[in-house]
Amino acid sequence: MTFPIELRVFAGEAFRVVDLTAMLNNQVPCYPTDPPFTRSWHAHFAEHGFCVSKLKMGAHTGTHVDAPLHFLGHPFPDVTGMSLQHFMGEAIALERPREPGEDLTVADLAGADIRFGDIVLFRTGWDKRSATPAFFQDECPGLQPALVEELIHRSVKAIGGDFASVDSPTAIAAGAPAHKLAGRAGMPVFEALVNLDQVAGQRFFFLGLPLKLEGSEASPVRAVALLPNINPLPGV
Repeated sequence: MTFPIELRVFAGEAFRVVDLTAMLNNQVPCYPTDPPFTRSWHAHFAEHGFCVSKLKMGAHTGTHVDAPLHFLGHPFPDVTGMSLQHFMGEAIALERPREPGEDLTVADLAGADIRFGDIVLFRTGWDKRSATPAFFQDECPGLQPALVEELIHRSVKAIGGDFASVDSPTAIAAGAPAHKLAGRAGMPVFEALVNLDQVAGQRFFFLGLPLKLEGSEASPVRAVALLPNINPLPGV
């Protein structure tokens, strides 16, 4: 697939964009111990002639990326201490349905076209709970440590999925091994992605750039998938 690799999209080649980002609003579910998301008006148009919003949120709100600093502390890098290349690149999304309490395992890589430097994302179906309180209820699926170790062995660039965390609640209580393995390998972790069903089984170019938040262990992202447009409109 030459389109995403060579990024000819920026030279004008037709492409299709799939938004992989959950909506941010005052109803977005947050991890129980994290601060809730709120947006209010700092300046109203009717009063000031312009609009200014005020946002309060945790760095892990909605679709976001975790840097190694999150579960490893200093001197591991924050989101600004990693090259932007870590947050973009050729990707593959694997459709691996899971019920609550069912982690992903090494067996879930069987038959997958995973290549050196890939961003590997998993669609478990947990995204059906996105934007509802159920997103942080029950035991969300995570990645077993052996799976993360195998992905590190295959030299992937980043990992993530539609789940609330790459570590299930049980795994977080046990020390968040998936986060720590990925962090020590220098891999960012993308969480709470949506619409992966639209790209599952395909190769595409992924963009999930963090805000330039100095010292931050995580950041919200606007994650998108770029795919070749097989049937572009005339003149595009």
